[in-house]
Amino acid sequence: MANWTGKVVVVTGGSGGLGRAIAAEFAEAGAQVVCIARDQKKLTQAVKELSQSGAAVRGVVADVTDDQSVAAAVAEIKKQHGQIDVWVNNVGRSLRIGLQDAGVEDFQALMEINFLSAVRCSLAALPELDRTSGHLVNIGSLASKTGWPLVAPYSASKHALAAYHHQLRLEGPRSIHYLFVCPGPIRRSDAGQRYADQAAKLPEEASKPGAGVKLKGIPPQEIAQRIRAACERRKADLVIPGKARIAFALAQLSPRLGDYLLKKFSGGKK
Repeated sequence: MANWTGKVVVVTGGSGGLGRAIAAEFAEAGAQVVCIARDQKKLTQAVKELSQSGAAVRGVVADVTDDQSVAAAVAEIKKQHGQIDVWVNNVGRSLRIGLQDAGVEDFQALMEINFLSAVRCSLAALPELDRTSGHLVNIGSLASKTGWPLVAPYSASKHALAAYHHQLRLEGPRSIHYLFVCPGPIRRSDAGQRYADQAAKLPEEASKPGAGVKLKGIPPQEIAQRIRAACERRKADLVIPGKARIAFALAQLSPRLGDYLLKKFSGGKK
């Protein structure tokens, strides 16, 4: 097990959901954790709760869709901690919408939050991670590996993130470890209600976790534990559940078979 004591871990979107679980995991391992979020009230509450056990956690308010805000956050972290050892691009959101109903603005909005925010933060963090031989973690999705019904703008943005991450592995500073994480549906307290409004006029599976994918929701704490372990082993890719790799490989060999499997596991019409 790696020694995380004294290491500085930054998590965007660290005030809730998977981001908060990742922050808690590294904090429990002894790291100094910095959570970045836009909502000051929610961030303050998360930091308070995460710090109750004595963990070293602090918050920085920033908007990852704004260049100056990200630059200011990195400068503040450097001033307070002197280094950055892990940067996790966790911010993202989904959208339930039929392909023919999705306008350019829908694709633009999700490209900004799911893709360009990660590019912006990565570029800001790379010099510091290069100096510390640190870790850059991008949170993708199973939708980074394949298309999926009723989430076209989301899938397109996550595909873009996957391509950018691959370029980082090829051309980024060699000292940095790059980890791309592709989890299935994450277990949430609001599962089934999170996208109820968006999915009101869509097929029933649209409102379900993962837009109806026939996979059990994964506890965020489990994903966080596996991310920390993957950083320690300096793995390049983390797909959860691992069996999804088989479907992705088959789809590359036979697109028709891949489409058949997607329909079979999406809960939609065959």
